[in-house]
Amino acid sequence: MDFVGTRKYVIELLTKELSQKYLYHDVSHTFDVHEAARRNGKLAELNETDQILLETAALFHDTGLIHTYDGHETKSAEIAAQVLPQFGYSGHQVELVAGMIMATRIPQSPQNFLEQLICDADLDYLGRDDFFILAFKLQLEWKQMKIMNLSFDEWLVFEKDFLVNHKYFTTIVQDLRNIGKEENLVQLESFFKERD
Repeated sequence: MDFVGTRKYVIELLTKELSQKYLYHDVSHTFDVHEAARRNGKLAELNETDQILLETAALFHDTGLIHTYDGHETKSAEIAAQVLPQFGYSGHQVELVAGMIMATRIPQSPQNFLEQLICDADLDYLGRDDFFILAFKLQLEWKQMKIMNLSFDEWLVFEKDFLVNHKYFTTIVQDLRNIGKEENLVQLESFFKERD
């Protein structure tokens, strides 16, 4: 598997083809998810092949946004299936990557450990200090693309509900991000208290 070539291909593809309308799902989001997936895999002590497959899925997971917003995971898996054999990935490896990509669809539904790791990487920001910055980038993206046009208060309720209902799948990321996620939830709830 030529991971270096794969990474270069995806970065060039997203840089050239991804719409500037994506304020959250931009190239930096792909870098962010890739870095979280890389870290998750290392902490899980994956073997080299699984580590490469996890990182590959992270790079490809939003490439479908070039073509569509709704169901972009399916398109991302199709792009990966078309491209990866050129970089030496076997049919079975392509299937594993496609499964990881599809697992990131909300609501997330991972079927194995690798899929759990990528799901946790995709929503890593929920437990980080940059949560509010990224959450509002997503709100603006949805508003600009006419996906969901929520007021500020409605958005806060949406984010609060999402945080309350979200659970990281792996103990690795639970240990790493749950405290930060709780702190972000407390901050969200404080907005409501201040308005009462």
